[in-house]
Amino acid sequence: MLPSKIKAEVKLTTGTGVSLAARELEALAVTDAGAVGLVAVLFVGGDRERDGRWTIVDAAGFFGRNGESVSSARSALVATARTQSWLDPLRRHVDALWPAFLHAFVESAEQGHAGLVAELETLHAERRLRERVPRDRVLGVEHLANVKELVRRHGESDAGRLAQDLLAYLLALVGYSKVTLNAVGVPDFVLEGCTVGDPVKHVMISLVRTDAERVVALCRAAGDERLALAVESKIR
Repeated sequence: MLPSKIKAEVKLTTGTGVSLAARELEALAVTDAGAVGLVAVLFVGGDRERDGRWTIVDAAGFFGRNGESVSSARSALVATARTQSWLDPLRRHVDALWPAFLHAFVESAEQGHAGLVAELETLHAERRLRERVPRDRVLGVEHLANVKELVRRHGESDAGRLAQDLLAYLLALVGYSKVTLNAVGVPDFVLEGCTVGDPVKHVMISLVRTDAERVVALCRAAGDERLALAVESKIR
């Protein structure tokens, strides 16, 4: 199942690790059942395998450190992610669509934060966000060039802000109706109103595992990531 609510702290770095301030961690604490606090890091530079990809971990793994700031190397974050399988549906969604999503809005990012968010917000409200995402596969070298160009044009700090905007709406595409971006303060964004799994007009279908997995693959091929995740969440 997808989290009922997502609170996220987002980092873009050209280094080999990231630091999280105490106030950033505190803002990711959740009390609602089904909610999750996430740390999402986009590494740019130094690792062919991970460069340009999001590393997403549950922030709960950082708690209990006496409120002090913490630092984590890329390798430690990747290792932590491997142990947090409950976030795999979100990770698969991001991994599958991030190159195409960035490609779709890389030119819009030239407007800066305000212009990009205005466009993303309008498309999301009108449920036309998915229409902008190309279905053709974006080559790895092209995607990495897009990420590096974002950093070259805007600098690491502003590129991080734009990446934060893009990730928020990419995750919202799964089925979150409300997106709250924090221009100042923490967390960086909050997603609410998850529509995947809403108890409305449920239809019960029994499939063998291989057929269910094929349905998931067909949904993804058709560009319907929301339905793919809904089916995938029911596969045991």
